[in-house]
Amino acid sequence: MKTFFFIAAPVLVIGIGVLSIWFPNALWWYILVGPLVLIGLIDTIQAKQAIRRNYPIIGHFRYLLESVRPEIMQYFVETDTEGRPFNRIWRTMIYQRAKNQRDTTPFGTQMNVYDAGYEWLEHSMYPVASEQIWADPRVFVGGPDCKKPYLASMLNVSAMSFGSLSKNAIEALNWGAKKEGFAHNTGEGSISPHHLKHGGDLIWQIGTGYFGCRTQDGKFHPEKFREKATMEEVKMIEI
Repeated sequence: MKTFFFIAAPVLVIGIGVLSIWFPNALWWYILVGPLVLIGLIDTIQAKQAIRRNYPIIGHFRYLLESVRPEIMQYFVETDTEGRPFNRIWRTMIYQRAKNQRDTTPFGTQMNVYDAGYEWLEHSMYPVASEQIWADPRVFVGGPDCKKPYLASMLNVSAMSFGSLSKNAIEALNWGAKKEGFAHNTGEGSISPHHLKHGGDLIWQIGTGYFGCRTQDGKFHPEKFREKATMEEVKMIEI
């Protein structure tokens, strides 16, 4: 393609000049051809992008298509059920609720209910009386030697480090944990003052960095570990 450019560019430039002898208005074509030839020369000289160097001028279309690829996928290729991590069906529901619009849909679904891993709820033929149902199901954590066993909620806040969120986000999550009685996993970034502000139950996550219980040289610090492990808010420790 580079060879074709080096042949076609001079032919066009010279051809327009010769044609202008009989048709002076042909010189206006230089307005179109001139910038293209200049772009092509720059493409062949630069050494940062191999596609532009090997395919002068038309190589730019590759980067143009790459830049609009997400929009093409979203609006023309992707179906309502294919998006990740949230498909179009879920995003539409979120948009409707954020705008206080009606989010109800007709009976039926676009999902493949026979696909492996699909989860659903079925009506029971023999339902249990409501007074026999434990309204707040819990999981007992701790063996016979555990001094502080814990009744964990079925649903909790998974590990998200303070560094990847923010002060307000951490405090909001912990406030929710305190208010509704579930646990808040600190993530590998250890326990910050924002995790302790509202007194929600904590699952202290300890990773390879020993954050919250490490020495100056990065080794495990038993005393710091003991100090945080015995805090009232710390209900479980994840290693």
